[in-house]
Amino acid sequence: MENKNLIDKAIGFIQKNPKENLSLQSIADNAGFSLTYFDAIFRQHTGYSPVEYSRIYKLTRSAIELRRTQKTVLDIALDFGYTSPESFARAFKNFYSISPSEYRKKYSNEAVTWHDLSGRIAISHFRRSFTELKASDIDLALDFCFTHNPLKYAEDIINITVAETEILTIGNSEPLEHFIYVSDYNSSEPFVAIVCENEADALLYLKLLARSPKLNFSIRRSVDTEWEAFETEVAKLGLTCRYGYDMVYANDSVSVPEYDGLSIRSLTAEDMPMIKTFKQNGGCAECHIRAIQIYFGGKGNAGMNPIGIFANGELICLAMPTLDRVRELKKYDIGAIFTINTNKKVEAIDLMWKYVIDKCLKDNAAISNSNAAEDDTPLGVSVCECVGLVKVAKNCSYRK
Repeated sequence: MENKNLIDKAIGFIQKNPKENLSLQSIADNAGFSLTYFDAIFRQHTGYSPVEYSRIYKLTRSAIELRRTQKTVLDIALDFGYTSPESFARAFKNFYSISPSEYRKKYSNEAVTWHDLSGRIAISHFRRSFTELKASDIDLALDFCFTHNPLKYAEDIINITVAETEILTIGNSEPLEHFIYVSDYNSSEPFVAIVCENEADALLYLKLLARSPKLNFSIRRSVDTEWEAFETEVAKLGLTCRYGYDMVYANDSVSVPEYDGLSIRSLTAEDMPMIKTFKQNGGCAECHIRAIQIYFGGKGNAGMNPIGIFANGELICLAMPTLDRVRELKKYDIGAIFTINTNKKVEAIDLMWKYVIDKCLKDNAAISNSNAAEDDTPLGVSVCECVGLVKVAKNCSYRK
C-alpha cells in the first residue's frame, strides 16, 4: 500500500506539471523513491515508465485543449512543453494517428459520437432507459484507460474499439472521470461494462443499473482491491458474480519445447481442407472455421494468425491468436487452443501454448488470457502462472 501511495503521489506531481519536461530524477525525488527502484515500481503499477506516462498525459490533455478551446496549435504545443509545433505534431500523430489540426477538424465538424445510430437497437433501448447518462466518445474513454493503467484496461481498450459502442457517464463528459461503455453484439440486451478507479464511483453506476430487470454488467478491478460496500450492495440486489482474471506476460523469454513427431507453423488458405477435417473430427466449431475462412479471404481481423500443430501430416491442434493494436497498445488475445483426441494431445497443448507466448514476446505485445478462471484447464490461471503470466486485473461479471 505504501508503494501505491507513493506512485499516486508521483502521478499527481506529473499531472500538476503538464508544461514541464519532467525527468525521471525529478519525479522520483518528489515521490520519495530511490531512482533505480522507482522506475520498476512505477512501470509495475501503470504499465509505463514515469517519463512515458508524463508524455502521454501531456498528449491527452493537449487533445482536450484542441477540442475545447480556440488556442492555436503553437500555443498548445508551448503550453505542454514542446519546443515547436512540428515536434508536438509528430508526437501527437504518433499517438492519435492523425495530426492536431485534423483532430480539431474532426470534432468541430461532426458530433462527438463514434458510430451512426442506425442498427444499434440494444444501445438505443439502453439509452432510453437511462436518460440521465451523458454521452461522451471513444477517444476520451481511451484517454482514461491509457492514463490510468493500459495493462489493467487492455481488454476494455480493445472492446470499445471493435464493436458498435457508446460511451456514457454520470459525471463530466470531458475529461472522463469514470464511465460505462455499452456495446451492441446483435442481441436484445447490450454488453455493459463499468470503467472507474474507485468504489464510490462504481456504486453510483451499480445503483443506476439496478433499475434494469435484466441487470448484466462487468467491471475490472485491481487484483488486490476489495470493495466491501460494493459487494454488500451486490448481495442486496441478488446478483451473482463470475470472477475471472486478465493476464499479461511479465518475463523476458519462454522456453519452447520440442516434441518428437510434432511440427508447428502458421496456417494458410492452402491448409483449409485439413482445417475442415480437423473440425469434422471434433476439434473446433463451425464458427471457428468461418472466422478462419474470412481471415484468409482478406476481410477478417488482420491481426489474426491461425497456427497449427501437425503429427504425421495430420492437423491435431489449432489456435487462433489475434494481435490487436490501439494507439501504443499491442495486445495478443491468445484465445482457445483446440485439439482432437490423440496420444500427443498433452504435448501438443504445451507446445502450442508456449509457442504462441514466445511469438507474442517477439512482437513486444502484452498477452491476454481474458477471463482465465481459477482452474487447471489448458488456459486456466494455474497453467498461465506456470509459464510466467501474472494477473493484472480481476474481471467481475455480475448478473441476476
